[in-house]
Parts: sequence; structure tokens; C-alpha cells
Amino acid sequence: MPGIGVNGPALGDSRIVDEYKAAAANVPAPPSGDLTTPVLFAQNFDKGTTGYMFIKNPPPAGVPYTNIRGEPSLVTIEDLRGKEDSVNLDHDSIQVLRGLVDMPRSPEVIWDSEKSIETQFYPAVESAVKKAIPGAHTVHIFRHGIRHSKSWPVPYNPPAMIAHLDQTGPAAVNRVLRHMGPVEGPRLLQGRYRIVHFWTPLNGPVYTFPVAFASSATVKDDDIQTFVSHLGGYREDFGAPRYADGQRWFYLSGISQDEALLAQIFDSKALVKNSGVRGGRAVHSAFRDPRTPAGAPDRWSIEVSCLVFSDE
Repeated sequence: MPGIGVNGPALGDSRIVDEYKAAAANVPAPPSGDLTTPVLFAQNFDKGTTGYMFIKNPPPAGVPYTNIRGEPSLVTIEDLRGKEDSVNLDHDSIQVLRGLVDMPRSPEVIWDSEKSIETQFYPAVESAVKKAIPGAHTVHIFRHGIRHSKSWPVPYNPPAMIAHLDQTGPAAVNRVLRHMGPVEGPRLLQGRYRIVHFWTPLNGPVYTFPVAFASSATVKDDDIQTFVSHLGGYREDFGAPRYADGQRWFYLSGISQDEALLAQIFDSKALVKNSGVRGGRAVHSAFRDPRTPAGAPDRWSIEVSCLVFSDE
């Protein structure tokens, strides 16, 4: 992950948190409660045409980085604050973690340093995910991404403002084989395997561009289009949901640094009839909350992608 350059504070020092505290002192508490607001969804493609995007990988000459266009739909998003335990991974592919007071943060973790994140933060994430998922015997982190809502620094990505699902089922299988190897990978595929994202803010309770998730029990397979991402040397399928009546969307207002959201991107048990797992994939998107006060602190967050294995 590249550094953020000379124009902004490094994530390894206290200025990100200090900047947050200064802004938060001058505004009300983060917005809370249910709301109805536009969320972007990818347009429908005609049969024979596939949506695509190039990520950290330049396209061939004359080819646009993406042919995906977002179209807004008005979505009612329910606040999980006060009812955090009403969702879970098996039914909704969403779970709220609380009380993460021992999770390492700045200055212990230098967020501009791959090595620091991998050695200081990854073990704590692995432990939290194992604790949250009964029967998980192996958690392997294969990537992380830091996002910010400022106009700088350029090297970090802004919040993802279109509904998506990072990997489909075939892409999940390929991730297992890619990261766990030709011997261990096939063995692990005989049990239950999942991709789970661990999402948490870095600087304080979220004011700007919170993340919404749709309960997987309410998203039909037909609601999800399969698109292709080109990722610097390889490609994989990802999901682009359509909005449909009956979908239930959630967010956690003012999510803080001692909390995290687990979003299940794929669960192999969802493919087993009568398993009790409903869908096994949480489509999600950041959204603009119209109630966010002017001058509110910017969002800095990290998303950690985990392969999770159990024997069941």
C-alpha cells in the first residue's frame, strides 16, 4: 500500500485522530436512525455484454477502465444501533462485533506500513474472526484496503459508492486455491469455506459515508449480475446487485473503533440444501447520509478480507 505523500498526515501518527477530534468537537453526534436515501446500483447489461473494471491494472489502449454505470435507487436503510444482535452471518451474512478494546491501533500500528499492519493488526483480526465464528479453525487474511473520504491523499481509495459483492462463488474457490496452495487448498475446499470482510473505522465513530449491507436472506440469486474485475495479472468475477422490492438494508450508526462489522462475501454452506444458511453473501455499498452535519470528521477505515475454514 503506498504512502499518502507530503500533503497530508501519515496514518502512523496521531494527526488523523487529532484531526477527527477537532472536527467532532464542533458538530453534533453522528446521525442515527433509519433513513431512506439513494444508493447506486449497476445498470442492467444486455445479454452477451458483461460489465468489467480494471483495478490497479491499466486497460489495453483505447479501452475504458470500466463500462459500469451506476443508477440510483431509493433505499430504506435500517439502523442496527440498539439491535446489533438482530442480524447474524448464517441468516443475513452480517454480524456486529463489539468490545474490541484490545484491538491494536495507532501508534502501535503504522497504517502506512504493510509490514506493521500484517504483524500488528492481522493477528488481532484473525483472533476476533475466529472468536466470532464457531468452529472456524483457520483464518487466512489475503488482502486489506484503507479508504478515506477526503479529497487527499490520492493513493488511498475513496469509499465505494456502488453496491457490489467482491467475489462470486467460483472466485471464492479460486481465492482458496490461489492463497492456500495446490495441496492445502483442495483439502480445505472439502469443508466449509467462506470469505469474510472485517470492517472498522481508524479514527473515530463514523459520520461520513457509512456502509450499508443487504441481508442475504432478502437478496435473490437473480438480483445479482456477474461482472469481471481485472486485478493486475489475473481476473475474477464479482457480483453487481440490482435493487429489488423486499430487500432489507442495514447500517450501524456511529460505528466506533471498538466495534467492527463482519460481512460474509461467500459461504459454501449456502450451497447445501436445507443448511439454514440464507444466501451466504452480503452485498454492500457506502452511501451519502443527507443528515451528516457540515464540517463532520472524515472517514478513515480499513477492510480486511479473510478466508475462513471450518470442518462442518
